[in-house]
Amino acid sequence: MRKKHHAALAAPAVLLLAACSGDGLGDTSALSGIDLHFTDEGVPEVLISNPVEADEESSVILSQGDGEELDPEQILHVSSATVDPSSGAVQQENFSEDLPSLLFLPMIEQQSEFIYDSLMETGATVGSDLALYEPGTPETGGVDSLIILRIDDQVPAYATGEEQEQSGDLPEITSVEGEAPELAEAPGDDEDAPEETASEVLIAGDGEEIGATDQVVVRYTGWKWSDGEVFDSAWPGVTAGAAEDDEADEADEDDEADDADDSEDEAEGEETPPAPPASFPLDNLVAGWAEGLEGKHVGDRVLLVIPPEEGYGESEGHELQDETLIFVVDVIEAAPMPEQTQQEMPEQPELSEEELEELQEMLEEQGAAESGADDADAEGDAEDEAEDDAEDDAGDDDE
Repeated sequence: MRKKHHAALAAPAVLLLAACSGDGLGDTSALSGIDLHFTDEGVPEVLISNPVEADEESSVILSQGDGEELDPEQILHVSSATVDPSSGAVQQENFSEDLPSLLFLPMIEQQSEFIYDSLMETGATVGSDLALYEPGTPETGGVDSLIILRIDDQVPAYATGEEQEQSGDLPEITSVEGEAPELAEAPGDDEDAPEETASEVLIAGDGEEIGATDQVVVRYTGWKWSDGEVFDSAWPGVTAGAAEDDEADEADEDDEADDADDSEDEAEGEETPPAPPASFPLDNLVAGWAEGLEGKHVGDRVLLVIPPEEGYGESEGHELQDETLIFVVDVIEAAPMPEQTQQEMPEQPELSEEELEELQEMLEEQGAAESGADDADAEGDAEDEAEDDAEDDAGDDDE
C-alpha cells in the first residue's frame, strides 16, 4: 500500500498553502482567507484571517496537485482535518497518521452531492488540498463545519496486475481484471475437496505483503463447493442464492425481473446504491481467509478453497457448517491493525508474612466493627419501631 510522503521542509519548519487557485463551488471568496500549514511531523495547522461565513455549501482548491485527474470509478486515499471555521483550531486530523481514509467515489456520489461535486467538478487532481465548508442545519444542531481534505492517491476498486495461468488443481475460475470472477462449474464431488485451505493467485499484484491480522479492503465472491451457489459477494450485480450452472436457464427470467426493477427505479426517480468494497480485519473472519491470504500482496486476485474445519464447521446450526467454500478475493488495500495500548497496572509491593498477618487482623477487626455498627443500627431501629407502636396504641386508647 502506498504511504503518504510529506515534502521535506526547510526553515521555517512549515509548508504554507494559501487559497490561491479560486477553483471551487459556492461562495469561494468566503474561503479565501484560509492558510494551510504542515509541521515537520505532517500535522496540519490552519490559519484563518477572517472567520469563514457563507450561506451555502462552498469549497475551494487551496493548492492544485500535480497528479492525475480523478476517476469517478476509483477509490481515493484522502487525509482530512476537521477545523473550527471561526478560529482555525484543528479538532481532529489523520494527516499525521500512517494510513489515510478511503473514499469510494460512486458511494460518495450517493451520500453527498456536495463533496462529490467538490472533488469531481473543480478540477482537483491527485495531490490537491481542498477546503469544504457546510453551514449548520437543524439536523446538525446549527453547527457550521469546515473540512480540509488532501487527495493523496487513487486506486482501482479491484485487483490489478498480471494474469496468472491456473494450475488445474482447484476449481476453474473465469477471471478478467476489473470484472466479477465467475465459477466455471460446481465441483460437486466432496471426495475432490481439499482437506486443508488451498490458495492460488489468479492476478498477481505488486503491493505490500498481507499479514494474517491485517485490515483488508476487498472485492470477493463466495460459492458453495457442493452446488456452485453464490452465498455472498461484494461485487456489484452479483447476488447471493444464484448457482452458476443455472444462469443460462434463468437468463430470460432475470432480464424480465431487471426490466421491472429498472422501471420501478425510473418511476421513483431513485438509483440503486453502488456496492462498495468490503473492509474487515482478517482475524475476525473464518480461519481459512487469514491462512490463504497471509503472504499474498495488495493487488492480488486470490482463489481460496476452504474446508468446513477452517470455515464454519464449528458454528453449530450455520447453513454453511458442512460446506467446503470457494472464494475469489481481490485485495484492494491492506494495512496492519493499530496496536491497542494497554494500561499497565502499578506494581504491587511484596508483603512479608508478618505484614500479611497484620493486614488480615486489621481486616477482621474492621469487619467486626462494621458488624457491631450494623447490630447497633438494627437495635436502634427496633427501639424506634417499638416507640412508634406504643404511641399508636396510646392513640387508639384515647379514641
